[in-house]
Amino acid sequence: MDADKKSLDTFIQLAEGQLSPGDWLLWFEQNKELVETICGRIVFLKTKPKSSSSDVRNTHYAQVAICNWLNSKNISFAPSDVYAQSEKKEFDDFCEKQQKKEKKLRQLVESKLGYLKDCFPKFYKQLLKSYHEGDHIEQGVALSELEKKAQQLSITFPEDLTLFFKNISQLELEGLSISFEELGFVTQYGDKLLMLGEYWRYGDGDKLLYNLTTNNVFVLAHELRPPELIKQTNSIVEFVEKEIVKHLKLYEE
Repeated sequence: MDADKKSLDTFIQLAEGQLSPGDWLLWFEQNKELVETICGRIVFLKTKPKSSSSDVRNTHYAQVAICNWLNSKNISFAPSDVYAQSEKKEFDDFCEKQQKKEKKLRQLVESKLGYLKDCFPKFYKQLLKSYHEGDHIEQGVALSELEKKAQQLSITFPEDLTLFFKNISQLELEGLSISFEELGFVTQYGDKLLMLGEYWRYGDGDKLLYNLTTNNVFVLAHELRPPELIKQTNSIVEFVEKEIVKHLKLYEE
């Protein structure tokens, strides 16, 4: 009974906002079996801390559950909004930090990649919304580098591919990579295709391929049985302006 009385006192202290989040969470960890015994399984689960939540949020959720339990037992207490206010401040601080971070990334895109708005306006507009710290885009190569690479590969770069590599030499986004330095060939179903990089459209490791005759862009969905060559767009420009934009929108949040 002494344990029950001490637990009840702790519940009231929580309800009245007298405990710090650290104090409550430590007490709960040491007395969680007792909480379930006194309050029942449902209340216990509602007071149990979630690994995905902060200490403040966990304490606020626990307070709400305990307040409801105390009310159901007609136990009087003076409720406090201290944890609700702390959680609100924590959320507001997080939002402010995110806004500053997003503003800094937008400024980075504007200063480093602003030239893309002329050749790939839709892609550039989406980058302003979706560019993340892990993304990486390098400016294009000189015409002399393109000519040298064309000689190495014994090809002539089509107009759309020339436009792309004159503006972007390397692109690294979540699940998508294109690299001028790593250009090479693969043969699939009798067609010799230029491998631009990877686009994990259908599975991790899917190759991004380009047909030098038709200018079409494909993904080799290697996890399908048999592996399937799936057309994405009619050109690399269309791929950038439509497919990559759509891909980026998935990662806006």
